[in-house]
Amino acid sequence: MGEGGRGLGKGDMDSAAFRTFAQGAIAAAVVAWGAALVAAGEQAPPPAASVFTGKQAAAGKAAYAKHCASCHIPDLSGNSEIPALAGPAFKEMWGARSTKELFDYMSAAMPYGAPSLTVAEYTAIVGYVLQVNGAVAGEEEFTPSTAVPIGTVAKSASASASPGR
Repeated sequence: MGEGGRGLGKGDMDSAAFRTFAQGAIAAAVVAWGAALVAAGEQAPPPAASVFTGKQAAAGKAAYAKHCASCHIPDLSGNSEIPALAGPAFKEMWGARSTKELFDYMSAAMPYGAPSLTVAEYTAIVGYVLQVNGAVAGEEEFTPSTAVPIGTVAKSASASASPGR
């Protein structure tokens, strides 16, 4: 109340006007923030990185047929004793691991009991396995030091056993 108990004084008016302005500004900020969240949610996710070339994947398909298919089955599906290299089982096992870890494991342990392929064959097979699991070939060659989470490049859960891709 202003002087003598009569209505609002000049100081009270400024406080009331400021309070109204502040409430409006807060409401506008909340609306803008909400709109930004909605807009961000509607954006497509960034494309997955390409970590191998089409040439590598093609060479990997041939190397896989020659060195891996007898155990892991031509369609990469594995069996009750041999792990699948494609589909949900592969992604569950390897999705959180890196491409380097997959390369390191393959080159240290495969073919079972006698790791004997060249670096180029191992890198090509990794490219092929990634491609069958939904990864897209690009311009960058896969190297033994390429370290990208497999789940970020091997996207398609339904790409499971499609070695002809």
